[in-house]
Amino acid sequence: MYLKNSLILILLIIISCQPVEILKPIEIDTSRFEKISINAEQIQVNNKYNSVFSKSNIEDQIKKSPINLMAEWNSQNILKLGSENKLVINILDASIKKTEIMNIGAKKYEERTIFNYELFYLVEYELYDSSGFLIANTTVETLRSTTSQKYISLNETEIIINELLILAMRDYINETKNQLSIYMGDYLTF
Repeated sequence: MYLKNSLILILLIIISCQPVEILKPIEIDTSRFEKISINAEQIQVNNKYNSVFSKSNIEDQIKKSPINLMAEWNSQNILKLGSENKLVINILDASIKKTEIMNIGAKKYEERTIFNYELFYLVEYELYDSSGFLIANTTVETLRSTTSQKYISLNETEIIINELLILAMRDYINETKNQLSIYMGDYLTF
């Protein structure tokens, strides 16, 4: 009888055990983002952003920082077509911050404190002719944020940050296409 009860108990435990679903982090591939072609012989990308080390700044804690992602996209996805003109791209800000905020609309059993992630991009585009005179310029800025629970796994945190990076890059690309078509429309092809 004891053996039968033990066998039933073990069988119930094995059946009730569910495999744990582990979500894989989202990979960020800049070659999948949209491309912009410009009538320029030379494209120069300048990183003028200096990261500020603070408690809220998490650029050094993630695999692909916003500044590296921004520089990679500008280098790979803005294509040069012409035999004259020079496009200068100045990356002025590419910061990501994580702050603790109060969850005002929290229900009875929800956490009162949550994390807010905020990503900000500020990039300046300048188009010069062959003589070095400024033909056109524009500034593109994008801000996107999201929240997460305070106590989540590192894997979930990485997924949230990568998703934020991808969505912010899409916003940035759309805004870049809009601004460049307004101020440099005669020199572009999409």
